[in-house]
Amino acid sequence: FGRRATAVPCLLVVVLESLFWKREENERNKLPMMMMKGYFAQQQRETTTDWKTKLRKAKATTTDWASSLFGKAPVEKHGAACEDIGNVWDAFVDAFVGTLHAQGGAGCASRAGPSSVKKDYDDGMKRGQDVMMMATTTRREGRERVVTIGDLHGDLEKTKRAFRACELTDSNDKWIGGKTTVVQVGDQLDRGPDEVAVMYFLERIGEEAERSGGELVRILGNHETLNIAGRFRYAQREGCADFTRWRDRQKIGMEMKKMCFGSEKQMERRYRKKKETNWCAYETGEKRHEKLPSWIREDDVHSINRWKALCPGGEFTKRFFAGKNVAERVGSTLFVHAGVLEHHALYGLENINKDIREWALNAENPRGVPPSHVQSDQSIVWARDYAHTEEERCDCSKLSRALRFLPGVERVVVGHTIQKGGGGATAACDGKVLRVDVGMSRGCGGNTSEGVEILNDGEKITRMVDGQGRQPMTGLDSSRFQAC
Repeated sequence: FGRRATAVPCLLVVVLESLFWKREENERNKLPMMMMKGYFAQQQRETTTDWKTKLRKAKATTTDWASSLFGKAPVEKHGAACEDIGNVWDAFVDAFVGTLHAQGGAGCASRAGPSSVKKDYDDGMKRGQDVMMMATTTRREGRERVVTIGDLHGDLEKTKRAFRACELTDSNDKWIGGKTTVVQVGDQLDRGPDEVAVMYFLERIGEEAERSGGELVRILGNHETLNIAGRFRYAQREGCADFTRWRDRQKIGMEMKKMCFGSEKQMERRYRKKKETNWCAYETGEKRHEKLPSWIREDDVHSINRWKALCPGGEFTKRFFAGKNVAERVGSTLFVHAGVLEHHALYGLENINKDIREWALNAENPRGVPPSHVQSDQSIVWARDYAHTEEERCDCSKLSRALRFLPGVERVVVGHTIQKGGGGATAACDGKVLRVDVGMSRGCGGNTSEGVEILNDGEKITRMVDGQGRQPMTGLDSSRFQAC
C-alpha cells in the first residue's frame, strides 16, 4: 500500500511537469507541451483536413513517450495493484478536460457527491437495462421556492448573470440557492458561440444545487431537438467550430488516459465491458456515425463534428439531452418550452417525453425522422399560441382547453417567444401563463438577464432582474409581487 500511495503523487508530478514545463534536456517530456501548444493554436485557426494524419502521429508519439516513462502504462504493467492510481488519474483528466470545455471554469465537477442523473445511469446499467427504458420524471412536489430562467442560446456570460440575478450563484458562480428548484425552459443551443461551455456550466451548477438539497431541471427546446435532428441553420459558425474543439479536447483526454491505462484493450476492459460509467467519457462516435446525412457537406468539418456529437446516440446528446424531458411539472406549475395544447394533453405528456427520449438515444438510426412532437408549429416545442405579446394574437382559449385535461395544473411557464417591448418576462390569460424568454443572449438582442421567482406554489411571482433586483411582472395583480 505504501508503495502505491507514493506512486500517486509521483505520477501527478511527472504529468504536471510534462504538461506545463518544457525541459529542453529531456526529449521524452516534450510531447504533452507540444500537444497543448497545438491545441491552443488550433483555437485561432480553422481545423485542417489532414487532422487524421496528425492524430495518428500524435498517438504514436504519445505511446512512445508513455513507454519511455513507464515501460508500460502503470495499470497495464501492474494490473489491479494500480487501480487506485487509475481512479486518481481519471479524476485529474476529467477535471483538466472539463475545465477546457467550460472556458476556464470548473467544468467537470466532482462526481463524488450525489447526482440523480449519474445514479439513474449507473443503476440502469447495473440492472442490465437500456437507459431509454428508464421511467421519465415529469411531476415533482411543490417547493417553497422555484425559479425559472428563459432561453440561453449559447451565451455563457448572460447565463451566469441570470443565475446571479436570481440569487442562485455568488460572484464566483458557486451555488448559493439552498433548496431552490430551478427550471431552465430550454434553448441552450444555437445563436451563440458558447454552447459547449453553457452546458458544462449548467451541469456543474446542477450538481452543486443537489448537494445543497436544491435542483436544476433542464427541459428541451426546439433548438435542442433541431440539433439532435442535424439541423444547424441557427448555429453560428463559431458555435460549430466549438464542437470541433470539443472533439479535439475529448481526444486529448483519451490519449491522456491511455498514458495510465495503456492499450485500447485495457481501455475497453475498464470502460465498456464492465459497463462502468466514465462520466467525462472521451468518445466522439466517429466509428458508429461515419455515414453523414445528405444535407451535411463532406468538406464542412465543423458541421460534421457537431453532428457526430449531437445526433441521436451521440456522446454530447447522451450526456446532456437524452435524459431530459420537454415537459416538467413542479407542484401546480407546468413548464414547457413553447406551449402545451389540447392534443398534447390528450396524448399524455409522459408519452411525449418517452418518445423523444427514445429518439434521442437511438444510435442505431442517427439519421432517423424525428417524432412529430418536435416538428410542426403546433408541437410542444414550437407552438406560440398564447405567448405573443400582441393581445390579438394571444389565444387564451387554447390554453384553457389544454388545462381541462391537465388536472392540478394552474399555470404554464413557457419560453421560445421573446417578450418584446423591453419589459422583461410577462404574464397573460389571468396569470395562467408566464412567458420568460426575454432575449438575453447576444444572438437574440442581448437584453438584460433575468429570471422569475415563484414562491409557495404561485402565491407570489416576481421577476428578478440583473442590476435591478425584484420587479413586478406585467399581466399579474400587484398583490402577487414579492418586493423583498
